[in-house]
Amino acid sequence: MKKLIAVIGTRPELIKTAPVIRQFSEMGLREKLIIVNTAQHKDLLDPFWGLFGIDYDYKLDLMVSGQNLSKLTSRAIIQFQGLLDNLLNDDIVPAGILAQGDTTTVMVSSMVAFYNQIKFLHLEAGLRSGDLQNPFPEEFNRKVASMVTSVHFAPTQLAKENLINEGINTKNILVTGNTVVDALNYITSTENYKHGWNNSELSMKLKNRENIVLITCHRRENFGQNLKNIIEAIKKLADVHHDYCFVWAIHPNPQVKDTLLSAGLAEVGNIILTPPVNYIELLNILSVCRVAISDSGGIQEEAPSFNVPVLVLREKTERPEGVELGVAHLVEADVDKIVNTFNEVILGKPGNRTNPYGDGYSSIKIVDYINQYLF
Repeated sequence: MKKLIAVIGTRPELIKTAPVIRQFSEMGLREKLIIVNTAQHKDLLDPFWGLFGIDYDYKLDLMVSGQNLSKLTSRAIIQFQGLLDNLLNDDIVPAGILAQGDTTTVMVSSMVAFYNQIKFLHLEAGLRSGDLQNPFPEEFNRKVASMVTSVHFAPTQLAKENLINEGINTKNILVTGNTVVDALNYITSTENYKHGWNNSELSMKLKNRENIVLITCHRRENFGQNLKNIIEAIKKLADVHHDYCFVWAIHPNPQVKDTLLSAGLAEVGNIILTPPVNYIELLNILSVCRVAISDSGGIQEEAPSFNVPVLVLREKTERPEGVELGVAHLVEADVDKIVNTFNEVILGKPGNRTNPYGDGYSSIKIVDYINQYLF
C-alpha cells in the first residue's frame, strides 16, 4: 500500500505539521499517512500530540547525552533508514516523505528520501537568511533539503522567489501560506484554550498585570555573550518601565537556562522567569501582549495574528515580510538597539494588519495537492 510518511522531530515541526495531519483525517485520508516521531525535542514535544488531537505511529530514539550535530545526523540516518526497511518488508510503499522546516530531522529526512529515490515534500520551503552560518545549522539544513525536494510548499511569494533564484522549477513550487496560522486558529477555537489558561500557574502570576512583554531566546547564535547582552537590555528596560511586566520563558538548553538563572533576573520585581510555556499559554500571552522580544521564527509568524510587534533578536531573518510590514524589528543582541527600539515601539499604536504569513487555509491547499500528486 502506498503511504506518505510525515516526519516530526521538534515542537515547531509538530505545531506546523499538525494542521496537515488533521486535514488528512478530516478528508478521510488518515490511512494513507504514517507519522514518525524522531523525538529530537523529546521533552518539549510530548505534550503537543494530545493538544492537537493527533498521535504518531512510530517513534525513533535519536537523542543521547553529549551528542554533537554530526553524531545526531548519523544516528538519525541509521534509524530512519531502518524504519523504511521495516516498512518495505511489511509491503508498505513510501509514496513520499513530508517534513517541515529546517532542523536536523528535516535534512536527514530529505537525504534518506533522496538515497531511496522517494519523493520529498517540504513544508515551509524557500526560507533563506542568505548567510550559511546564520542561523546555524538551519540555513544549511534547508538548502540541502531544497536540493532534493520534489514539491516545495512555500509559505510566501518571497519564499517562492528565493527558490526560483536557486534554479528550482516554478512548476514544483506551491505558495500555500504558513500552516502556523492554521495551528493557532485551531487552538484558539478549542474549549481548552481559555480553560487551560485560566487554570494555569502562569495565568495566576499575570493576573491584574498590564503591559506584558513576552521574551524567548533559544538560538545558538545567542549563546554566550549575546545572551548576556540581551539580559542586560531586559534589566535596563525593566528598571525604566516599572509599569511593564517582562515574562521570560526559559528554554531548557543548559547554555540558556544556566545563564538566565544566574543573572539575578528573578530579583527584579517586574520580571517573571517561567519554564517553557505550552502552546496554549504562548497564544494566551500573545493575545494580551504589548510587545514580544524573541529569536523564534514561530513567534515572528504568530504575533501578527494578535497585532503584537516583535523585536527580533537576530542580525537577519528569513521572514522579512514582517519587517517590511513594520510588525517585526531586527535588533540583534545589541543592548542599545533593543532598548531604543522597544521605546519607539511602545510609543506607537498597534495596527490592525493582516498576518503576512497565512490565511488559515494552508493545510487544505497542501493536502488537496498531495492527494492528487501522490495518490
